Amino acid sequence: MTDYSTLTPEAKEALVVKAKNVGYSTETLYGNCIQSTLHGIYRAFPDFGITEDMLRGCFGLAGGCGCCLDGTCGALLGAAWTISMSKGRPISDLGGNYEECHAMVRDVVDTFKKQYGSILCRDVLAHNMGEAYDWKTPEGDQGYMEHFGTHHCATAVSFCTEIVARMIVDGTLKPIK
Repeated sequence: MTDYSTLTPEAKEALVVKAKNVGYSTETLYGNCIQSTLHGIYRAFPDFGITEDMLRGCFGLAGGCGCCLDGTCGALLGAAWTISMSKGRPISDLGGNYEECHAMVRDVVDTFKKQYGSILCRDVLAHNMGEAYDWKTPEGDQGYMEHFGTHHCATAVSFCTEIVARMIVDGTLKPIK
């Protein structure tokens, strides 16, 4: 397992940039905010513990869950997932105290709210584009594309990916064993 906190500052920054760039480009090319966030971490930190099965399994959580726009932004869910990979409660210790995980996720939620005004997909879209365009309808998809929606969603992906990538290179989050 790589201890990313021991790398040079330049190597750390290169990994953070790689994670952000992979997340951003995955979102702009293919969509799916949670998958894009996790893909950035997966590519930059291959031994962190995120697997291809997890990348598949998270797919339905995008766009406020099932692309309904009414739930938590998928990029933020990707950050919470990454934190949980390192600090979450294992099934073998259901009685253990893992409040640190929740506290860390709440800190990221607070940072996200300061940036986007809300954690809800619909509100983040409205914050970024002036309106939440429902890309599942022809009119909504047209508005989303005309207002560079993929860029705006990718920016949220990049924002969340950077937060957790910095936690990894700072040693706050360690790869699972």
